[in-house]
Amino acid sequence: MGMSDAWAIPDFRKLVIGNGVNQLGTSIFIIGMGWTVSQIGGPKAYGMIFTAYFLGHLPLLLYGGMVVDRMPRRTVALVADIAQALMVTLAVIVLVAGFEEIKTLLVVVFFTGAATAFSIPAIGALIPDLVEDELLPQANAIRGVAMTGAWMLGPLIGGFSVASWGIEVCLILDVLTFAFSGLVLWTIAEIPVDREESGNLREEVTEAWSFVKTQPWLFAGIVMFMIWHIGDSAIEIGIPFIIQNNDLGAKAFGIFGAIGAGGAMIGSVVGGIWPVSKELRGLVFYVLIGGIAWCMLMWAMPIPFLLILVFVFLEGVLGGTLGVIWRTTMSDSVDQHLRGRVNSLDAIGSLIFIPFAPLMGGWMIEETNVLTTFAVAVSVMVLTTMAGLVVPSFRRFERVDSELFPIGVDRSQSD
Repeated sequence: MGMSDAWAIPDFRKLVIGNGVNQLGTSIFIIGMGWTVSQIGGPKAYGMIFTAYFLGHLPLLLYGGMVVDRMPRRTVALVADIAQALMVTLAVIVLVAGFEEIKTLLVVVFFTGAATAFSIPAIGALIPDLVEDELLPQANAIRGVAMTGAWMLGPLIGGFSVASWGIEVCLILDVLTFAFSGLVLWTIAEIPVDREESGNLREEVTEAWSFVKTQPWLFAGIVMFMIWHIGDSAIEIGIPFIIQNNDLGAKAFGIFGAIGAGGAMIGSVVGGIWPVSKELRGLVFYVLIGGIAWCMLMWAMPIPFLLILVFVFLEGVLGGTLGVIWRTTMSDSVDQHLRGRVNSLDAIGSLIFIPFAPLMGGWMIEETNVLTTFAVAVSVMVLTTMAGLVVPSFRRFERVDSELFPIGVDRSQSD
């Protein structure tokens, strides 16, 4: 089985194309918004933008996961695309009318964050609905290539657009990509969720959390990344100011994002062509995480910008391979009727501290400097994920049989 076999599945191919274009628009918006806010308001305002996004996103993730496990995933993703297109269109109108940019962008990222609480678990749960288990590594690699391709091209477009015409053009492009993604989703067949019954929100979440607790790799991953992303978020806030320290502008900011995405695309291809066996998934995963953290630290070093871009590229390669490993394990080790909620719990656990981390990162950069902030952040990231290398059960990236969630007759440990 190869990547061409996964690509030959019509509905999966449509999903990849539509979601890739969706991510293109998102990356254009993120670069345009990020540069605009960092230049007008500085590190603290830039941190507030990320906080606004996650304050809209996190509270709805559990409900989003429950909806995804009740309704056809394609329909949930389609409605989320339409909602985001309308919100960003309204933002364009408001900005053209002369409203203040930072306040407008704070509102739009808050509501688009709320919409992605439904679209992210929907897309993640839809892929294994469309693709057979033996093709999931290849399918996730193709999705990774499409996403990273979008995040390679999008920053270039976003950086050039915001430098030449302003944030409004970035928003218009974002609207067009949402519309295209929605049209593509409309052509994908609805696949019902196969489950016997459903309960209220508390019962739904309790069932998913009970499953998480039976899987050491999943429970540990959620807990460790809960802390890891504090450092990662602080680092993200520092990127525009690395560009400034090198006396560069918005176009260089876009190039920075594009180089990282290009590396991630290569990493995704590697993960699809040479899938990591279940026995080695966890070990490789945690080694790659350590490499990512050290590459990030090099971004802040007083070295030539071209050398910084080399470490950006390496971080992308490691992150792309890591993403294929995690998405594949989530796809082949979680039951179909639980995927939406488990994906939501994974996201909530990993991102729970992020509303506060960008504010902290912005404050640290203003009070100290970028290098000090990055050094502290990387120390937190490396120390946190050491447990993944030390504890054998955390490295066992495969479904664990349990009394509450037994492995069915059609699923085996070696699938």
